[in-house]
Amino acid sequence: MISNVNQFLGTVAETEFAKAARRSARTIWNAHLAAFETTRVEAGKVLQLAIGEGQKLAARGKAPATKKATHRSARRATRRAA
Repeated sequence: MISNVNQFLGTVAETEFAKAARRSARTIWNAHLAAFETTRVEAGKVLQLAIGEGQKLAARGKAPATKKATHRSARRATRRAA
């Protein structure tokens, strides 16, 4: 059994294997941060695009309704006059 765990960990931490593991972990962490930031930016773009498309769709949905209402009232007025 290991008598002094801290001393053992200190010697293990100084090995080339431990240094390589830390470099690898740091590389993975930095890649994670970069991917997270990219996802955050791209999600904002997608959200803005969706909002813009929704506004266009809402505007298109409102425009024909007013034309139909005008057309109906004009048709009714024509029927009454006849």
